[in-house]
Amino acid sequence: MRISKPICWILKASALLSSCSLISSQGMWGQAPAKTPELYFYSSPTKQLFSLGENVVTDLEFWSRSEQPLYVSRLQNGAFVTFKVTGPDGHEVPWQGGRADAKQYSPSDFTVLKQYTQIKANRIISLKDGEGFAFNKPGQYSLTAEFSMDPSNRFVEAAGQAKPPVGTFQSKASFCIEACISEPLPVRNSAPQASLDAVGAFYNIITKYQQLGIPSGRAKKALWPLLSKRLAQELDSLEACDGDYYRRYGKILRANTYKPATPWLEEGLFTGPNDAATPPTFRILGSRSVGENRVDVLMAFKEDWGDSEGDVTAILENNRWVIDDYVAMYENDQLQRLSAGYPECKGDQWVGEIPY
Repeated sequence: MRISKPICWILKASALLSSCSLISSQGMWGQAPAKTPELYFYSSPTKQLFSLGENVVTDLEFWSRSEQPLYVSRLQNGAFVTFKVTGPDGHEVPWQGGRADAKQYSPSDFTVLKQYTQIKANRIISLKDGEGFAFNKPGQYSLTAEFSMDPSNRFVEAAGQAKPPVGTFQSKASFCIEACISEPLPVRNSAPQASLDAVGAFYNIITKYQQLGIPSGRAKKALWPLLSKRLAQELDSLEACDGDYYRRYGKILRANTYKPATPWLEEGLFTGPNDAATPPTFRILGSRSVGENRVDVLMAFKEDWGDSEGDVTAILENNRWVIDDYVAMYENDQLQRLSAGYPECKGDQWVGEIPY
């Protein structure tokens, strides 16, 4: 499930631009809130599930809201960007070879970024020609990208009427190799047909009822027998937490026409947020057997099938395949799983935001 992150914003210019952006050098916890950043830096893998041996490519992007033009790198070849990757075992994956920002730069490597405009580039970060990260283990990886042109005063003369950015700008995301796992389990490109049948039956119900938030009524009655015992108990607890929230604050919400703060309110728990929340149909894109009694199935929900939307986990329980977990791959940069729960709930009690 998606957890609110203090370094992420959703921005709107002439078109909608989603940007998970920066930690400026001035912004630190325990101090007065920093002013709204003038430059947003965004780095995200081009997709969130790669095959072993496939090039792992990350998109890089700037978006400016500064009234004064900014003198910035064009981000070609990841210039002035450093990457840090943590592997599925929790250990840092070492970068091999030289760094892109070790070269000498020419004026053509920079540009002037005006207000409400953007720059995009991409970079292969997997090992290629002796440079990059060796992604040789299946599992989920965390990626941190940092951009900095400090000391910025070395660019003042070349910048002219523009100004170079000051500070370090950071963006975080996650992606998976072969399967979204954090354990050293064998992964195979095969899955029992019974597991795929179970996933298909489950999503036939999901797309039939198209419910937002926690399934209820007929949808719940149809879905709960297809869930693992663990997941059914988890969702029952989440439903109780939801009820606790409305018991405490329902009158306040109605009296002030406040929107409820429950983060699952407008999401599909087994599909994703926004455009993926209530899909009319689905497609199975692929599957992986993980260990002995687990299958991860890659799902798509968009009508054009352009992007994968999520990864559902089925397990063998009491000699039948049931749904045990889900991770959205749409507007979920950190790949938080359904099983991670929501920090707003402690058991069946709401401990999140109070609507005052």
